[in-house]
Amino acid sequence: MCLGGACLCGFTSFAAATPEAGNVENRTDKLFRDWLAEILKNLNHDLEEDAVRAIVKSASAAHYQYNKMDEVLAPYIGDMDAFTSFLEKEWGWKVTFEENGNIINVDENKPFCVCPLVAGDPQKYPALCYCSEGFAEKMFSQVCGKQVKATVTSSIQRGDAKCMYRIDL
Repeated sequence: MCLGGACLCGFTSFAAATPEAGNVENRTDKLFRDWLAEILKNLNHDLEEDAVRAIVKSASAAHYQYNKMDEVLAPYIGDMDAFTSFLEKEWGWKVTFEENGNIINVDENKPFCVCPLVAGDPQKYPALCYCSEGFAEKMFSQVCGKQVKATVTSSIQRGDAKCMYRIDL
């Protein structure tokens, strides 16, 4: 049982006491990565795509909050031009507009998956892209002041050369 951040089940103490345990923090990080990898690999087996999308997309809130995105985005609220300039200059993204500015196409412009959960992992986790959709929706919705819809249109996790999104304003 864990209470207030302290593990009372004794497992952590046992793991730390074993000679082969190594650094408990590194072992815990590996456990979390491996645990998450198993979930991501198996999500698509018995669930409909809409259910997988909803589950993984909802998890994007953790990444958004971890990066303090409301603070990052505050200077750009209501100014899409300034925000897209930020994305291009600071993140290296390519951003284009179509249909009178109602659709934004975003190209992450990188030959690798930027997700810190899978950094350097050669395994592909296609379901993880729904988290990217949620993250992009949260960012663009915050800047626009209204709910938008993001869709991953190209993904390294799905075997494409780069990650791209379509943002419907």
